[in-house]
Amino acid sequence: MSEKQNSYQFSGKYIIKVDIRCITGLHVGGTDEGFEIGGIDNPVIKDPITGFPYIPGSSLKGKMRSLLEWADSIVKFGTDKNGNPTGSLCDCGTCDVCIIFGCSAKTAAKEPTRLTIRDAFPKGLFDNKGKRRNEDEITDGTIADWRHNLGEKVYTEAKTENAIDRLTSAANPRTMERVPADSVFEVEMIYDLYKNDDVNKLKRVFEGMALVEDSSLGGGGSRGSGKVKFENFCIIKRDVTFYTTEGKETEVELNGKNTAKEISDNFNKLFVTRA
Repeated sequence: MSEKQNSYQFSGKYIIKVDIRCITGLHVGGTDEGFEIGGIDNPVIKDPITGFPYIPGSSLKGKMRSLLEWADSIVKFGTDKNGNPTGSLCDCGTCDVCIIFGCSAKTAAKEPTRLTIRDAFPKGLFDNKGKRRNEDEITDGTIADWRHNLGEKVYTEAKTENAIDRLTSAANPRTMERVPADSVFEVEMIYDLYKNDDVNKLKRVFEGMALVEDSSLGGGGSRGSGKVKFENFCIIKRDVTFYTTEGKETEVELNGKNTAKEISDNFNKLFVTRA
């Protein structure tokens, strides 16, 4: 093992549990393979067992990474000798974004990926012990709201858009499936600690969430879809002893700071001075 590898020592994890609320309709695209005749052309991704729409962790993680790359000015964008646009995303393996979100296998300099984001399922699907409930047992949360507002086994809306050719005025109607506004999904993020300064880098995760709130998630963002808000934060610290010697977990006291921007702005008081 190299000297650099020896500098890593796993010391614990932060578990970030937070709700993500759809302020406008949300379209995270799935496959339309095998979709029935007459169905919507642009379906959302759904759990193949339950049929419930969900937000893949990769979608949220990719959006947060992309926005942080732009914020850090590390997106390489230019033109080739013929004037054609060129560009590439950062894969240096050494900047905060690469360390937190990970790098491709071809990157020579890389560290263990710090951030994991799990798939987010609609609120109410799991009980307080994390066990999946049968749909007919669910009486609260987003699934119950869908049943009440949309009807049995209906979890999405169809948004019809009409693209107008600006030269000919010809109409080109299209339909997009969306999760309706005010739906809530439960997100869980895992942040691993391998070095002493990793807790400082955790701040970038909250910065990424704040950027997503002022951007959009999923498709059709520039046409009104995908405005989301993070709420109801619960952050748990688990030291390595939690896993090895029955150590206790501790909940981070947020002192009323319950938005991504507020937590980011008060990060040192909430995390660093208490670490």
